[in-house]
Amino acid sequence: MSGASTHEERYQSRRPGQLHVTRVRRVDRVTPRMARITFGSEELTEFLSNGTDQHVALYFYEPGVELPRPFTTEAAKQIYPHAKPKLRRYTIRSHRPELGEVDMDFVLHGGDQLASGWAEKAKVGDESIWFGPSPAYPLAHDSAWTVLVGDETALPAIAVMLEQLPEGHPVRVLVEVADAEEELPLATRADAQVTWLHRHHRPHGALLLEHAPRLTLPPGRGRVWGAAERSVVRELRRHFVRDKGLERSDTHLTAYWTQGVAQDSED
Repeated sequence: MSGASTHEERYQSRRPGQLHVTRVRRVDRVTPRMARITFGSEELTEFLSNGTDQHVALYFYEPGVELPRPFTTEAAKQIYPHAKPKLRRYTIRSHRPELGEVDMDFVLHGGDQLASGWAEKAKVGDESIWFGPSPAYPLAHDSAWTVLVGDETALPAIAVMLEQLPEGHPVRVLVEVADAEEELPLATRADAQVTWLHRHHRPHGALLLEHAPRLTLPPGRGRVWGAAERSVVRELRRHFVRDKGLERSDTHLTAYWTQGVAQDSED
């Protein structure tokens, strides 16, 4: 599969994102450090998924900002000069259009007083505004195998990909989390070998970088997807492309966060 064809495949089924004004319907603490928040809205019955690692941008306005109603994309543009939201991007874990619901998982690390801080205190009835979904990573069902690597921020996307991969497809999965309590059930029809790496007090990503070179890749041409801290992703990319000799078009490694840098965006 060439880089050009991968690019074309990635965007050919893209569905455009739109602004969603939703309310929290449920908050479930799925692990001690992760909350699954269910967002609901009648308009979400029309939500069209792009699949796999699609994300949305949550809007966070300064306290006291009075938003026009109805709140639309055009209304957001009109107040932008004096009311500019900060954004946080989160992967859609699952959606149920028949119920008008979308689930997102939030890592409760405490350092981010926007999304993480909001999720810590979220309760049923709270309003949440977000835009999306983004384009998503397309699974190539003709690949001989798949490798999925990441830390806890990548877990929602990894879980969705495992659910969508075909029966019997060889998959190697490396997931680094804080400890055994942060493991989540990962349902799949694929032939998956899942390795959980418990960080404890080691630096973020150290175990991913230690164990990725130990992976024995199945024969044939496969694909690698991964997400973690920026410097960790850089080293993983170097390993799979330079050391393992994979084509760049067969590796999709994304920085989901940067150590010491708030994940703000003002776009």
